[in-house]
Amino acid sequence: MAPSSTPSTLLVVDDDPEVRMLLSELFAQKGFRVNVAKDGAAAILFLEQNEPPSAILLDLVMPGISGTGVLSYLGSKPSLLNIPVAIVSGTPDLAPHGYRVFKKPFRFASLLEFVRTACEANPLRGQPADEGGAGQRSPHWTR
Repeated sequence: MAPSSTPSTLLVVDDDPEVRMLLSELFAQKGFRVNVAKDGAAAILFLEQNEPPSAILLDLVMPGISGTGVLSYLGSKPSLLNIPVAIVSGTPDLAPHGYRVFKKPFRFASLLEFVRTACEANPLRGQPADEGGAGQRSPHWTR
């Protein structure tokens, strides 16, 4: 179960429909509210139109706007700076420095542990970043 009475929300961004479905089902079974995006453009649209998620699981290599494009977008929005992000990719060597990386195929238990810890430890849970931290991602989630 997610750590609070209100389910933590998770955004899964991956161009592989099987990966999206698998992660969505597995995290929903653990009590998370899961939203999915098929590519970077859909992820950015979701982030612009909805409350920020508690955490994001992000593939890197996708058609159109890539995972690194999504990371750039997140970094440009003060209200999204403190969202924990994990890279879930078959090409982990492309991951920018400082993100937790899960290589496909991944172990769900490790991914679940990251998400639970991120949601429990992220006191803002999608609230806007304080003005002092604007423009920088939280070091806790980028190391």
